[in-house]
Amino acid sequence: MSRRPLVLVAVLLLVVGGIGYAGLRVEYHHAKDQRDLAHLTRSSPWSRDQLLIPDDVTRPGTVGWLDRGGLDIAYSLRTADGRAVPVLWRLRVPQPASGLPDGVDCTTPRLRTCTDLGGGSTLIVTHDTDNSDPSIALYRTEGATVRAIEVQGPDPVAVDELTAALTDAHRPSDAELLDLLRHDGYQTDWS
Repeated sequence: MSRRPLVLVAVLLLVVGGIGYAGLRVEYHHAKDQRDLAHLTRSSPWSRDQLLIPDDVTRPGTVGWLDRGGLDIAYSLRTADGRAVPVLWRLRVPQPASGLPDGVDCTTPRLRTCTDLGGGSTLIVTHDTDNSDPSIALYRTEGATVRAIEVQGPDPVAVDELTAALTDAHRPSDAELLDLLRHDGYQTDWS
């Protein structure tokens, strides 16, 4: 038998084997992504199709956390004047009494000024005190969720811009959730 047919058979086997291996790797990564997503969202108070994220969340530097209290996303909000202001965007479970998330209390006017804007929206200004830094936050109660956006520190942001950041939200794809919640070094399976 000549060498030429053997070389062709060997090359064909290598090509078919390479294609098969590539297909198995893609399937392996897809299965791992699904396991990671299930693990990262298991403690959520809502199903994945009920989660929302802001439309203008972009990488790099955007980080999210999801636990039984809800979803928190730290990112830079682009304001109308071109600034990138660090904010914390939240989708939280409301307290039965106040409708605000756990830990948010408007009963201490020396610490916080709360203004009802109507339509389920509350503007909360936290004053600079011995135990708190100044901040401004907008909360919107919507049934079993509270959407919130908070600006820490002295960067002023208009209420209209905060309202837009709360309103302009969408249901994330699985890939968006993984990108947001799976931080560097995250590992659910050690195989």
